Amino acid sequence: MISSLVLSKDAQGARVASTSTSTTTDDTRGDATASTAASTTTGDTAPVTTQNPTHGSTADSSTAVGTADGATDHSVGTTDRPSTDGPATPARAPRAGSAKAATAPPRLTTTVPAEYVHRAALAEVFLTGCEKTGPETYVLTGQWPRAHTFFTTLDGRHDHLQACETLRQTGIYLAHAEHGIPLGHHFVMQDMTVTTHPEHLTIGSTPTNLTLHTTLSRPTRSPQFTIAFTITNPQDQTLATGHGHFTCISPAVYRRMRSAGNPDNATDPTTHTLKALVHTPTNQDPYVFGRVDSRDLVLAPTHQPRTYLLNAHPEHPVLFDHDGDHLPGMVLIEAARQATHPHPPTTQLTHTHTTFHHYVELTTPTTVVTTPPTHTHNTTTHTVTSHQNDRPTHTTTLIHTRL
Repeated sequence: MISSLVLSKDAQGARVASTSTSTTTDDTRGDATASTAASTTTGDTAPVTTQNPTHGSTADSSTAVGTADGATDHSVGTTDRPSTDGPATPARAPRAGSAKAATAPPRLTTTVPAEYVHRAALAEVFLTGCEKTGPETYVLTGQWPRAHTFFTTLDGRHDHLQACETLRQTGIYLAHAEHGIPLGHHFVMQDMTVTTHPEHLTIGSTPTNLTLHTTLSRPTRSPQFTIAFTITNPQDQTLATGHGHFTCISPAVYRRMRSAGNPDNATDPTTHTLKALVHTPTNQDPYVFGRVDSRDLVLAPTHQPRTYLLNAHPEHPVLFDHDGDHLPGMVLIEAARQATHPHPPTTQLTHTHTTFHHYVELTTPTTVVTTPPTHTHNTTTHTVTSHQNDRPTHTTTLIHTRL
């Protein structure tokens, strides 16, 4: 930037728990700081007691949102806001060695609720369970399918960006399920770093089952979270490691933050939908950008060297899983990946570090610029920056490794 009791609150902040329709959002940077978010969250709504979806305990949402003075968020992000009926509360697997584990029937595998990872399509949910192992530590389970319509590679391995998406989902899920962040709050992703190990990402004859050893921490009453995880397979091989920082803010704070940071003050950016995003068809070869389907291309050429226009299709079923008022952060990371894909492919993408500076508006042209690469004996490093109205909106450093 990680779904049935659904939590709701009425206009007066009365304490309500219902099974009504829910909305969730996740951001990858706005234009204001979390010090603004933290200080202005207080007083937006009255505290609401919400049912913790994992433990059944209650949490005061004023604490969950984080109203402590002095919290600082140096972030800007992307928002999504799916709306679906809330499914059943995610079940926990019995602890290994417990009497319950010894007598329990075989556990049937399901995904975690899609609402808790901000996905509309169940097929895009990669987490299947969670076990709390300490005050800030968790062991989650997940699964990557053998085939995916978007997270694909040219050599039959699992995709680096699938690990990025799994980190995003893990943080959001734990914030909702373990910290009581209400559905409907926005998640502002400040930065995300992921390293993958291609030698262990070969797709086999069955889906790849995952174990995610995860730490999620936050200062007391703070809206800011720090996440780190290691993904292993059943052979205990490390598939990926990652870490990042994100902030949770209320809808009222989000609206103020988006309006304050909007470069086009004539319009309210929160009123935009994906219908405002213009896509121009091109005749580019997807293979040159590391894709197998031209519908996955998110860049269009320009007359400037190492410079592209962002050109994502608003009806892409994965990149735009649901509507939003700005471009998702995963689109920006994918743009960086495509802009630096080696042709012919002699190396594998093994590392990305992304910092989100500002929201990428749907109605403003976005350029994507790459720096000349630097090389070692077996790696190539690029830095990619997107720009709107001559200001940077995100930066990704990518390392490709020769295997």
